[in-house]
Amino acid sequence: MQAKQIVPRIGLPAQTAKIEGTRGKLKRLVERGWLTEDQPGQFVLAHPAGRKA
Repeated sequence: MQAKQIVPRIGLPAQTAKIEGTRGKLKRLVERGWLTEDQPGQFVLAHPAGRKA
């Protein structure tokens, strides 16, 4: 999913600032192994075996 798709689903207004803030948080989750970014801006849940403990 893209950040602009996630923002309204979590109850935030679809404003540029909210989308960019969410994108930054999603990128941090990629760094921590919770998500993967297969294509730029496309976030998906990481496989449980790939998650860092």
